[in-house]
Amino acid sequence: MRAVLFAVVVAAGCVRAPARIDVDAMVRQKGALVARQDLEVRAIDDPRDIAVRLALARLADETGRPGQALAELEAVIHVGGPLGTRWHADDKARFARLLALRGRVRLGRGAPSALADLERARSYGAVVETRELERARAAIAIARHRHVDPKERAAGQQALAQLAGTSIAEPSWLGAKERPVPRDRGELGAWLWEKGAKRAAFEALRDWESTTAARGGPLHDAYLRALAWWTPLDLPPPAGTDLSGPERCRFAAAACAPHEALRDPAVAAALLAAPALGSRGRDDADAWVAITLPAALRGELAWGPSVALRVDLDAAGIRGATVKLARTSDADLAQLPPAHRLVGAAGRVLDGSSPARVRAALGPLEGSAEGVALMRIVDPPRPVPFSDPLGASLGAYLRNRHLEGAFAAELLATYRANPARADRLAAELVARSSDAAFTQASLAALFDALGDPARARAAWQAAVDGSPGERAFVAGLAEAAARANDPDAALIHATTAAAASGDPAVAWIAVSRALGGVGKHVHALEAARSAVDLAGPETLGPAIDLALASSRALGRDAQVADLVERRRLAPTPVRLDRGGDDPTDAASALAAAARTPGVVSTARLWIASRWNPRDVELRAALLAAIGPDDPRRATLVTELVALAGDRDPWTARSAVVALRDLER
Repeated sequence: MRAVLFAVVVAAGCVRAPARIDVDAMVRQKGALVARQDLEVRAIDDPRDIAVRLALARLADETGRPGQALAELEAVIHVGGPLGTRWHADDKARFARLLALRGRVRLGRGAPSALADLERARSYGAVVETRELERARAAIAIARHRHVDPKERAAGQQALAQLAGTSIAEPSWLGAKERPVPRDRGELGAWLWEKGAKRAAFEALRDWESTTAARGGPLHDAYLRALAWWTPLDLPPPAGTDLSGPERCRFAAAACAPHEALRDPAVAAALLAAPALGSRGRDDADAWVAITLPAALRGELAWGPSVALRVDLDAAGIRGATVKLARTSDADLAQLPPAHRLVGAAGRVLDGSSPARVRAALGPLEGSAEGVALMRIVDPPRPVPFSDPLGASLGAYLRNRHLEGAFAAELLATYRANPARADRLAAELVARSSDAAFTQASLAALFDALGDPARARAAWQAAVDGSPGERAFVAGLAEAAARANDPDAALIHATTAAAASGDPAVAWIAVSRALGGVGKHVHALEAARSAVDLAGPETLGPAIDLALASSRALGRDAQVADLVERRRLAPTPVRLDRGGDDPTDAASALAAAARTPGVVSTARLWIASRWNPRDVELRAALLAAIGPDDPRRATLVTELVALAGDRDPWTARSAVVALRDLER
C-alpha cells in the first residue's frame, strides 16, 4: 500500500506540461486569423490535446479574445485530472489575470459570482486586494437580503454584520449586528429598500418602529412606505400604527385632504399610491385634477381616467374640470399657485389654444419639467432623422437593461442578411468579451427583441450557466422560455427569479405577459395569480389586469367579475373604453379606432398619444393607420426610439417590437 502511495506522489510531482507549440512561428507563417482557425480545428479533432488548447489560449489572449482564452484554459484544467493541471507558469498566470479581470467586471455590476472569480484568481497567484473581496462579499449579502427564504436573508444579514467594521462598510450596516440600537436598524432598512430588498427592508424598519419612541422623520416615512407595500390594499394597517406625516395618506387617504397635496409633493405621491375607494364627490375634483396632472405629463398615468377614478366628473369630463381655469385671463392666472396655473395651461391645450397662449398661461412654469412636457403636446419638437430606427432602438433598449449595446447595429445588420452569420458574429463577440456571461445576456435580450425566442433562450441559458445567481439573467431565461412556447419551464425559472428578486410580483408579471403573448393563458393566469398575491400598490393593478386578460380568454366569467371588483381598489385606473371624448383617454381612443377606423379616429389617436407620452400601443396603432408620407410618422418613430430606453422594461421592449413590426 505504501508503495502505491509513493508511486502516486512521485507521479504527481512529475506532471509536466506538454511541449509548447510555436505560436509565433504559426502567426508569422499564416497570420493570426488562420493560425487561430487551425488551432481551433485541431482542438475540435482532439479536445484533450492540452498543447493545442494552451497555444489557442495564448493566441486568443494576445489578440483581444479574453473570453475564448478563459474557456480554453478552463478546458485545460478540466482535462488535467487528479494529478494536476498540465500547464506552464505563464499559462497559470494568464488564467489568474483573466479570471481576476472577469471578477472585477462582475464586481462592478454587483454580481454574486464576482467573489468566486476573485477568490479563485487569488488562489492561482493573481493580486486581489482584500477590499475587492469585501465588496464581493457585500454583493452576495445584498443578493441574499433580496431572497424570499428567511434563512437566506438571515445569512445575508450575518455577512453584512461581519463587514460592518471594514473599510467598505456603509454606516447603516451597523443595523445588521445583533441587538443594534434602534436607529441603526432603521437606517439599515431604509438602505435595503433602496437596494431592492423590500421584504428585508420592511422587517428591519418594523424592528425599528417597534423598539423606538421616536416618531416622524425620514425613517417613519420609510416604515410607512414599506408597510403599505406589505399590507394588502383591502386591509387596514396593524392596530396602533402611528399614521402621521405625508406617508399616512397611503393608508388613510380618506383622512388626507387632497388640497393638502397641492402644497406637499410627498402627500401627492402618497395619495396617488393609495387605494381608490370610490368617489369623493365633486368638491375634491379641482384638487385631483391638479394632483394627477404632473404624473400624467410624466407618462405615469392617463389624466382624465385617473381623475374619474377618484371623483365624479360631469358629462364634459376632464374638459369641463379645466374649463374655468383655461378661460381665466393671463393676469389672473399669474396670481394663482403653480399647481392651478399648470392646470389652466393644460386646459388651454385641451381647448386647442395656440402655443403662444399656452406659454402665456405657463409663465415662469414654462421651463419646469411639467411646462416642457405640456409644450411638447401643443408644439412637438422636430423629429430626429434615423437611418435605422430599429438599430438605434436596440442600442437604447440594451443600455436600459444595463447590458452591452455597442454591437447592436452590427449584429442587426448581419442578422437581417443571414441569421446563421449572426450566430458566428455572436460567438465572436462572446470570445472578445472579458465576461462571456454578460455578453450572452446582451445577445439574449437582443434576440428576444428581434422576435427569435430560440436564440434568446439559448443565450440566456448560457448567461445563467456562466454567472450563477444573477437574478436578471434568470428572469430573462424565464421570459425566453415562455416565448419559446415552453410554459412549464417558464414557470420553473420564474419561481427561481421571483424568489431572488426582492419584489416577486415584478418577476411574475413579466412572465405572465410573455405567456399570455403566446396564448398560454392557463399558465399566464397561474403566474398572474402569484403576482396578485405578492403585489404591492404599484404592481397590483398590472397583475390583476393580466389575470383579467387570461380569465377572459379562458371564458371564466365569474372569475372575471371577482377580479373586476378587486381591480377597483388599485391606485391605477382600469384601462377600459369609458366612452365619451376625453382626449387624454388612451383606451377609449384605441377602442374607437378599432370600431370605426378613419380620419377622425386617427386624429383622436394622435391627440391621445400627445397626452400619454409613454404609451407604445397608441403609437403602434397610429403607425398602422397613417400612410408612409404622413409627417406624423417621423415624430412617432422618434418617440418609439426614445421609449426603447424607457425605465420600464416592458415599455422599452414594446417600443422595439413596434419598430420591428414596422419593417415587415
